[in-house]
Amino acid sequence: MPSISSIRFLAKKNKPTMVSPFLFAVSLLLILIVSLYPLSGWRFTGEPITAFYTYPLPYYFTVFDNAINVLAYIPLGLSAMFFLRRYRLAFFYATCIGFLVSMSIEFAQQFLPSRVASNMDIMSNTLGCFLGAIAGGVLSHRYFLRQWLQFRHDYLAPSAVAEWGLIWLALWFVTQFDPNLPFLGVVVMPQGLPQPFVSPIKNPALFLRLLEGGGMMLHLLAVALFVSLLVRYHRYAPRAIMGVLLCALLLKMGFAGMLLQPEQFFAWINLNIALGGIAGIVFLAIFLRFNRRLRALVGFLALCSVNIIAYLWPLSTNSNNSLDAYKWNYGHLQHFNGMSSAIGDIWPVGAMLFLFYFMLFAPEDND
Repeated sequence: MPSISSIRFLAKKNKPTMVSPFLFAVSLLLILIVSLYPLSGWRFTGEPITAFYTYPLPYYFTVFDNAINVLAYIPLGLSAMFFLRRYRLAFFYATCIGFLVSMSIEFAQQFLPSRVASNMDIMSNTLGCFLGAIAGGVLSHRYFLRQWLQFRHDYLAPSAVAEWGLIWLALWFVTQFDPNLPFLGVVVMPQGLPQPFVSPIKNPALFLRLLEGGGMMLHLLAVALFVSLLVRYHRYAPRAIMGVLLCALLLKMGFAGMLLQPEQFFAWINLNIALGGIAGIVFLAIFLRFNRRLRALVGFLALCSVNIIAYLWPLSTNSNNSLDAYKWNYGHLQHFNGMSSAIGDIWPVGAMLFLFYFMLFAPEDND
C-alpha cells in the first residue's frame, strides 16, 4: 500500500527541479577557486601565449595532480548533463563545456607564477567531464528524477530556494577540509605566541579564548539553523543537524589523518573549541523552538558575528610552521588549504542571502 507521503506527492503538481543549474554554478565556482588560487602575482613571461597547447605530451605530469584534475571536473560534467538532458546531443555538449572551461583556465594559469599551464591537464579535465556526463546520463533517467522529486516533496522545505540551500550546504563541507583550522572554528591560534596586538580587555589571553570559543559557538549556531530551515517538518531538524555535524566531524578527522603528522592529529580541537561547542548546543536547543522566520534571523545574526570575529582576530599564522605540521610534501598543499580558506570566505555570503530570503519569505513550519 502506498504511503501517505507518496499519495500527497502524486496528488500535487510538482515544480521541475532546479538542482542542475545550482550544481553547475557551484561546480564552476569551485573549479575556478581551485585552479586560480591565490589570484595574485599575475605576470607575463614573454612566451607565446598559445605555445603550451602544442607542447609534446606529457609536458607536465604527476599521478596525484592528474587524478585531482579528473575528479574535479566530474561534478561539472554531471551538472551540465542534467541541465542539457533534453537536447539530443547533451552528452557531447556537456563534454565540450568541460573542454572549453579547462582550455580557458589553463590559458589563464600561464600568467600565475605558482601555476603551470599544461595541455595534459586539459585532457585530464575533459576526461573528468566526460565521466561526469556519463553519470549524469544515467541519473537523468525518469526513475531517478522521480525519486529526487519525491525526496524533495517529503523532506525539503516548500520553498523555491530549498534546493539551492542544499547545494550550498554541500559546499560548506569543503571549508572543513583544512585540518589546521579547528572544527567549526573561524580563527586559528598560531605557533609562537605571544604576538604583538592591542587587547580591548586587561587579560589578552582571555580575549583570544573568548574569540576562538565564541567563533565556534556562532558558527555551529549558524550552520545548524541553516540546516533547520532546509527541512520540511520541524521534527526532522534535530536529526538533520546531527547528521550534518557528524559528517563534518568525520570529514575533519579523515583529512587530519591523511594530511597531518601523527603528533598533530588533534590540532583541530582544543578546550576553547570544546567549550564553544557546548555553549552552541545549549543555545541551539533554545533557538530550535523558534519559528522558521526567527531561526533565519538568529542564523543571519550569527553569521554576521562570525565574520566580525574573523575580522577582529589580531594574530596571523606562520605559513612555514603551518606546512611543517603536514606529512604530505606536495606543493599543492598550500593551494588545497587556500581553497578551503577561499570558500570559507565566500560561503557565509551565500548563506546570509539564503537566511535573509527566509526572513522575508519563510514557509510555515509543519509538524
